[in-house]
Amino acid sequence: MGRRPAYGLVGLPFALTVWALARAALAQEQPVVVPSAGAPPAQVAPGPVPAEPSPAQPPSIQGPIEAPPVQAPAPPPVETPLIPAPPEQPPEIVEAAVLGFGPPPRPRLSLAVGMGATRDATGFPDGGHFIPAFFGVGGFGDGLVGVDLGAFSSAASGRFPMDSPVDRLALDAFGVFRPAARLSPDDQRYRMRVLRTLGLELGLGFERDGQVVVSGSRWVIHTGARIEFPLTSGQASELRLRLAVRRAFGLYTPELSTKSGSGGTISVGDSTELYGALAVVF
Repeated sequence: MGRRPAYGLVGLPFALTVWALARAALAQEQPVVVPSAGAPPAQVAPGPVPAEPSPAQPPSIQGPIEAPPVQAPAPPPVETPLIPAPPEQPPEIVEAAVLGFGPPPRPRLSLAVGMGATRDATGFPDGGHFIPAFFGVGGFGDGLVGVDLGAFSSAASGRFPMDSPVDRLALDAFGVFRPAARLSPDDQRYRMRVLRTLGLELGLGFERDGQVVVSGSRWVIHTGARIEFPLTSGQASELRLRLAVRRAFGLYTPELSTKSGSGGTISVGDSTELYGALAVVF
């Protein structure tokens, strides 16, 4: 064997030094992590993850303009039930217009009950006598013109044993005319209220006249007059004292057969009644 040159032994330490320095430089560039005893085993790094879209940034003058992110579709609208609109309110109408369309006010009613006397000459040879009488009158209307229905009866039987008077029972329908009903309606002084009640009566009536065993009937023309004195004051109702006179003119004269009197017959003539009554007007 031949003998190796001396320069080969001299270059060996130099090569080891270079290799050590290279190993140290490589260790500084990539540090080796030594796992601890309790650490989990190293996992393989996942592949590249796609980058999430960043929120839209306001475009700058220098940077590029980014497209807006895709938004999720909006949920479908919820259907709400249809609520009918409230009915329209009618326009306000003034009170005068309402009263103009409404029905006219009803006429005032009246009811009167009273008593008085009738001056009757039938069956008396010496002229007329006063006989007690009872009256009832109901009416419609308290203005210029009204319509009344009245009943009247007299009781003469047994009061005059020496004479032959007759009992009268009558039913009349007549109109009432009040000349001053529309005179100063706003004047509520008492004398004006009394003046407005002054009335005249005219109508037709049927009268039954008789004694205990005999009787007759006749149609009469009813005439009369009245005046009322208010006892209370009120717009809805009033209480009045009525003073009235009634005069009935017979359309014919019935004759009653009797044993007493002239010729055994009695001619039923006219009579005049005066009475006072309490009247309610409502």
